[in-house]
Amino acid sequence: MKIAVMGASGLLGSAVCREILARGYRLLAYSNQVWKNQKDDFQTTSLPLDQFDPVIRELFDQWPDALVNCAAISSPDLVDQDPQMAEIINVQAARRLAEVSAHLGARHIHISTDMVFDGKDSPYRSTDSTNPLSEYGLQKLEAEKQVLQVTDQSLAVLRITLLNGNSPRGDRSPHERILSALANGQKPSLFTDEYRQTSSAENVAQLIVELIERPNLNGLFHWAGSEVISRYELGRKILQRFGFKEERLAPSTLAESEARVGKRPAKLTFELAPLVSKVKTQPSSLEQQLEEMHLPLSLYQWYREHVDDPSCYHPRF
Repeated sequence: MKIAVMGASGLLGSAVCREILARGYRLLAYSNQVWKNQKDDFQTTSLPLDQFDPVIRELFDQWPDALVNCAAISSPDLVDQDPQMAEIINVQAARRLAEVSAHLGARHIHISTDMVFDGKDSPYRSTDSTNPLSEYGLQKLEAEKQVLQVTDQSLAVLRITLLNGNSPRGDRSPHERILSALANGQKPSLFTDEYRQTSSAENVAQLIVELIERPNLNGLFHWAGSEVISRYELGRKILQRFGFKEERLAPSTLAESEARVGKRPAKLTFELAPLVSKVKTQPSSLEQQLEEMHLPLSLYQWYREHVDDPSCYHPRF
């Protein structure tokens, strides 16, 4: 089976690529720019989604059996800075990729977000009413609607939550950002009243490939980890994992920070039973997610010199 992945250089996209290769399938990896990481066994092909004619030609030339769309402008701040460009990637390209998959007869997996909800009625089922609080959430919700209108066959939309994991560039996941802030002399401020059901990028990637293998599972699904945790408590556990004192974090609240960060959902959690009962992949625990975290290589020297508890030392590889 030949599987195309859009957004293959991102945190989730790269994990999906590794899982595809681990299961012995043929990988077509695409990203905005050519990217190769020495740790991974693949290189991406540059295929920007803001100009779609080359995308159509490439996909019809390759004729994949399945397509996974992990590509998105996923930072709410970046979406707010240029909502028109973000809409091209997050909505227009998402719809057209689903249309191409339908023409090719390819299995299509579209990745969405918990940010389509306002956080007032957790845990959410896939049938619950949506109410995004951000432009990013609005765009991802519109993309869902347009993708699901393309076909009701061989297509799944998967909403996911905050991801832990190891990004190719070492700067995308929560632990990478916290450690980078410490290395830059900053004291990260994390919310004690913002709760998320964090998941592992590797675990989500396993589920995505299983969904590709299960063409009978179509429609809109939710996936997350098995536990709910506040942003601040997650930060504390990350510091413990890497041997730093929790005093390096600054606790804050959403109410205190609304003027700076805007309205954000206080609690986003999912009801997982509808999908868990149908698949072999099971939600990852927080302990599993912490164990998977690696030290970004760019921080290796700093870490050796500044870690508070050397007994937690993490090797370079």
